[in-house]
Amino acid sequence: MPDKLENKILDESELFQLGGKKSNFVILPAQIQYKHIKIDDFDKPVAAVLYNGYTYSLFRTSSDWAEVEKLTSRLSAAYMITVIARGWAIWVFEY
Repeated sequence: MPDKLENKILDESELFQLGGKKSNFVILPAQIQYKHIKIDDFDKPVAAVLYNGYTYSLFRTSSDWAEVEKLTSRLSAAYMITVIARGWAIWVFEY
């Protein structure tokens, strides 16, 4: 029986088979720097991540992969998806 780490690796590799572009996934949290940014028309700072020198703001989280696919299929901006404890987080490109 595989241990929890092996299950985690298997689950992450399965994500790439679910659809979407592989380049939109960030699997390793160590590659991400979390921060907050100010966006025009928003009163409060928004959660954001810095990845490969680019900033992405939090768009939506979901525990349902079908919803993630539906939402990202409608996005015109570049985005990436990260794995979170309760499913996935969708981040859209800011700068």
